[in-house]
Amino acid sequence: MSSTAVRALQKNLNSCHGYKLTTDGVFGTLTLSALIAVQKKVGVATDGDYGPDTQSAMKCALQRGNRGADQLQLTYG
Repeated sequence: MSSTAVRALQKNLNSCHGYKLTTDGVFGTLTLSALIAVQKKVGVATDGDYGPDTQSAMKCALQRGNRGADQLQLTYG
């Protein structure tokens, strides 16, 4: 996985799943551990692969709340 893809994964884990990983583009043990934990949580294979099934299951989006504040909405595929 490219460093750009790893940074995107790290940003997803941080903003959507509550992790505080350094977004350095390095797929190290902390990123791997976080990915496997989230894979388990969302019900996909816990193989440490950030493939299409995992990406789809880990989607989240910021949406505007009624008062204009950003709210995080998690969707699990």
